Amino acid sequence: MYKISLLDRLKSWKSLLKIAVIEPLLRTNKNIIRDVIYGCWCGGKRIGGATVPPFEQLTIAAILKNDGHDVVFVDAQMEQLSIDGILQRVEGCRLVITSTSVMTINDDAAFVSRIRQDKPEIKFVAYGSHATFEPMETLKKGYDYAVQREPEWVLRDLARFMEDEDAESIFNLLGLSFLDTDGSLIKNNRYPFIEDLDQIPPIDVTMLSDDYVYFNPIVRNLPYITVSSSHGCPAKCSYCTAPFFHGTRTRFASAAKVLSEIEHYLNSGIKEIYYRDETFTADRQRVVDICNGVIERGLRFSWICNSRVDTIDRELVFLMKKAGCHLIKFGAESGNQQVLDNVKKGITLAQSRNAFNWCRDAGINTHAHFMVGMPGDTRETMEETFQFACESEPSTVTFGICTPYPGTPLFRDIARQDDSIGDGADNANIARLHTEGDYNALYCSVDGAELNKTVKRFYRRFYLRPGYLFRSLVRIKNGNMLRNLVVGGFNVVTFALSKKNA
Repeated sequence: MYKISLLDRLKSWKSLLKIAVIEPLLRTNKNIIRDVIYGCWCGGKRIGGATVPPFEQLTIAAILKNDGHDVVFVDAQMEQLSIDGILQRVEGCRLVITSTSVMTINDDAAFVSRIRQDKPEIKFVAYGSHATFEPMETLKKGYDYAVQREPEWVLRDLARFMEDEDAESIFNLLGLSFLDTDGSLIKNNRYPFIEDLDQIPPIDVTMLSDDYVYFNPIVRNLPYITVSSSHGCPAKCSYCTAPFFHGTRTRFASAAKVLSEIEHYLNSGIKEIYYRDETFTADRQRVVDICNGVIERGLRFSWICNSRVDTIDRELVFLMKKAGCHLIKFGAESGNQQVLDNVKKGITLAQSRNAFNWCRDAGINTHAHFMVGMPGDTRETMEETFQFACESEPSTVTFGICTPYPGTPLFRDIARQDDSIGDGADNANIARLHTEGDYNALYCSVDGAELNKTVKRFYRRFYLRPGYLFRSLVRIKNGNMLRNLVVGGFNVVTFALSKKNA
């Protein structure tokens, strides 16, 4: 299914294209979670010092490698590679591909600019949320091409056309944006959404360096891999880029393909899989088929997934537990129903309570995302959010300041009120993301300085409760879980007690 024919390889032999797929180095912090393609990234001690294998970048590398190109994959962030080290790895490359988002575009552009100084012959292409929603700004900051929305087939076609030196096809390639000779933006029509996700190959884990282990405090067994088995999100939350990037109609890889990939990863030495789908449980029957397949095949591994509280039920979570799921992540966001309605979250507090109760009864841990400074938030509603977090008893939580991202209704509302937000890159920079807020006073009654203090205070109040500490100790079943508690807990508490935001 995934391999090109011998004839196709012979055709490309005379002009083999060498490509580097790079996770750029950000000096701000080593642990930056930037794997999901639509952005919404984060980093630092606030998230327990977590690192993730960049599945989207690895997927792009696998597609290009299977298409017959000479592909180099570099996670410069994880390896903390110097520019000299990067230059050695990209020697002979004609194309360098990176993802980018509002959180990292300035750093990514500086990274690309430094490589270009020594390798002016290389073409640089960006994909991701900023390339999609702010193509002009992305290109002005140093990229040759920007890919709109889903990049898999756009990048595959771009590489083919570059190999054939087919400039006309590149000029007309769907999903591609670039600058004309006069500096004006050429933005081709979008490439159609990918309908058959079974055609996307599994990640080639041999591309990851054996010298680096990705640590994540919510992951029970190492090594682990992050993957996605669907595109799209059924929600329309006004603060999130996902539905506006992938669309609100979720497209799924088949249960058979998911099961085949599980076996592929287990045979490659992977012990845990973290499904980064926006809503892994959006198709209930598919989840049932996957879980039953795991049980029937006797596949022994642990796994995590993202879900929405309105897409699960008691019977389903018990089946997921039986199939090896040990943690589900939910975007609970607020403990005030009006605030949830303001951002079109589409859930109720009762649904959230049920979801956390069902998971607890099934023996599945939970992680809850909460935000402060959301549209309509007050000191009182934020306190309701904190109390709701305590009452729900998730295994872990994150609190962050609601931040407007380009491509979302929230960002457009802010830009209409205050155009100083520009492309959002300074406000949402990864070094201050979710811990500082410049524009929240435009849509809630609390300013950024107070929100920063609120985040730190909520972390201290939640994680330093004697009852929470006791329950965390009781959950420990092996050395890996003890390690996670010690390392992740130290990072979180350090963040909560520190004056710094990293």
